[in-house]
Amino acid sequence: MKVKKSILLTAALLSLGSVGCGEESFQADAENEISAEDTAQTERDVPQPDFPERFEETIDGVVFDMDLRISEEADMENLHTMTAALQQPDIEKVKAVFAEGKTIVDEQKETGSGEDGMEFPCYTANYEDDTFLNISTNVTYSHTPVFEKINGAFRLYSHYNAERYAKDAVLEAGDPEMMFERVLKNIRDAGYELENAAYDYYALDHETMAEEFMMLDKTGEALRTEGISWGAEDDCYFYTAVQLQEGLPIYFGSQDFPEDEESNRPIQALCSADGLERLDISRLYSFSEPGDAVSLLDLDTVVKTVSKKYADIIGPSFTVKRAELYKMPVKSADRTYDVKIVWLFEVLETGNDSDTGEKYEYTQYMFVDAVDGTEVLI
Repeated sequence: MKVKKSILLTAALLSLGSVGCGEESFQADAENEISAEDTAQTERDVPQPDFPERFEETIDGVVFDMDLRISEEADMENLHTMTAALQQPDIEKVKAVFAEGKTIVDEQKETGSGEDGMEFPCYTANYEDDTFLNISTNVTYSHTPVFEKINGAFRLYSHYNAERYAKDAVLEAGDPEMMFERVLKNIRDAGYELENAAYDYYALDHETMAEEFMMLDKTGEALRTEGISWGAEDDCYFYTAVQLQEGLPIYFGSQDFPEDEESNRPIQALCSADGLERLDISRLYSFSEPGDAVSLLDLDTVVKTVSKKYADIIGPSFTVKRAELYKMPVKSADRTYDVKIVWLFEVLETGNDSDTGEKYEYTQYMFVDAVDGTEVLI
């Protein structure tokens, strides 16, 4: 994934007076500064184990045939404890970014109820220029006619066809990196704290979209699509993005949807030559200042937690296909989140159905704390 950062530079001015300051005093001050920097560097950098790109071994009957994935941006010797808070959208700031100067066709203002009975304001509006805005715990902005047309040709969900489109290609619609920079600016202007993000994108060319376009009715039957034309003006980019903290991606799944697939990522955007056509923002976090530096366990220790869990299950076979390092906000009693560094393990279960006798395959996910080796439940 590509990485975009918001870099804050602070300029410090140091004035040195000549009166009463001899060469000896200046040298002592310099030595003290160097010593302090060395100490800070020692406190900051914590050596971590070396992790292989592949791990192949069978432990207590559990097969590990897996790739290990660690973000290239991960600052592995500079990982810390910290807490997080789930960000809630500021309705007025969101409206200022996406609805400023627009004529409202209809709008609704309500109060929603979420986790633990927490209430939050909701706002929904349709505008004269065929755009739509929904704000609750999440944000959706959509240029409805454009999005509905593209949504019939590019599908990350049901009737998946994303593999038909190129990644990292550049279309006449514009520079994909600059377009994503504008997406991030919109998100920040809407009131979200978002320092670093990693993204992937699909280049949606009009030729492929013309071939892939389909419309379904409520029963799932295909509708006729004659008369819908496609041209270079339809070319666009679809982005999916995740937050980064100390270079590691923030895990974005949930108990109901634990998969870390692109379709679950918390930032999704559609951009054309005309600008932003669709934006979905779900779970973004703000983070505390870093706490204590942490050291990760070696892989041999971590995989024992995985093998112990699945080796005790009688019947099916288990093959671990992938391990990926994340930071995972885990909810605390005070509604804040402890940010744990975890390994996500993708586990393929195979066996025979006890009722039908038919063979089955099922993918599940397990999370292990990379610091203490215990299983983390979401």
